[in-house]
Amino acid sequence: MTGSIRLAIFMTSFLAASAAAQDGLSRAREMYESAAYEDALVELGRLKSEASASAVPEIERYRALCLMALNRGSEADKVIESLVISDPLYQPATAEASPRVRTAFNSVRQRVLPGLARQLYIDAKALFDRKAYPEAVEALERTVKVIDTVDGAQKAELADLRVLAVGFLELGRASVTRPAAPTITTAPAPVQPPFPAAPLPLTSDLAVIKQDLPPLPFSLASAGKQEYRGLIEVQIDVTGNVTDARMLQPVHALYDVMLLKAAREWRYEPPRIGGQPTASRKRVEIVLRP
Repeated sequence: MTGSIRLAIFMTSFLAASAAAQDGLSRAREMYESAAYEDALVELGRLKSEASASAVPEIERYRALCLMALNRGSEADKVIESLVISDPLYQPATAEASPRVRTAFNSVRQRVLPGLARQLYIDAKALFDRKAYPEAVEALERTVKVIDTVDGAQKAELADLRVLAVGFLELGRASVTRPAAPTITTAPAPVQPPFPAAPLPLTSDLAVIKQDLPPLPFSLASAGKQEYRGLIEVQIDVTGNVTDARMLQPVHALYDVMLLKAAREWRYEPPRIGGQPTASRKRVEIVLRP
């Protein structure tokens, strides 16, 4: 059998399967609209077992609608959660979903998205570390978009993660567009862009008032690694308060966000020039042993 014949057979089978799936979805939709929710669930379950990945979201959306109509809220939440996990940016169209459905989706999304955003960042950072910059840029853009869809207090909790993601995103974009220079070896780029202001004097002998490190998350402390190291740089104003912080050498994708948040609460005795306190920078080496 020639390749062209095999391709023709495959396309015929694929189109037939697609048409059957659409017919099945139409039947399930009609059952839902006529309030035959249990029958629709049976049809949707059959369709899901045979459907392509692209057809699953629509099938799952109608499963959630049927379960909500039957007041099976916990089951509907699980279906919605699977939809959000598979596509964190998915939201039902306003014209197609009732306020009750949109509320249910939003509730699940706000519960699930913070954890998803952290995992997306970890995966994107792994691509960046492997120098797979085009893939890393795409993953980091998605991470930022997901963070930007989170509301309320949880959005504030993800603020530091967003700073890291945007920093790596800018570096990734620069690495994608930067022309190759095979005969010149340059130092690796910092993991975050430099502070926007003109560099302040770097001081190592500041008297520490507060420099508490957050504890390692349990998942890292129990991972079996004997030591975690990193380097953070803080910008300090004339009152000794930290006004900005950046990672020069990451400790771990999970810990870096916690460290940046803690660093903004650090305080120092500012250096004096001519008897007057002055702003400065300080680098702190991080060494953590579980």
